[in-house]
Amino acid sequence: MKKVKVCKRCSRFDTKELKEYTQQINCKLKTGCVARCGARHPELADKYFGLIDGNFVSYDTKEEFFGAMK
Repeated sequence: MKKVKVCKRCSRFDTKELKEYTQQINCKLKTGCVARCGARHPELADKYFGLIDGNFVSYDTKEEFFGAMK
């Protein structure tokens, strides 16, 4: 089971949608700071990002992020 962590504030995700998806594919979801604050990392402003199994990842679309979660 993969572990996914995203920031509700900075990661650009609708957490309700993400929670539903993680339940469908059997991932464990946690929300909280991933140490990549949007204010300090402007290059991430238009990306979807978070931690998957402890590794920081960022993608242009949420579909790409969802694909990495599988």
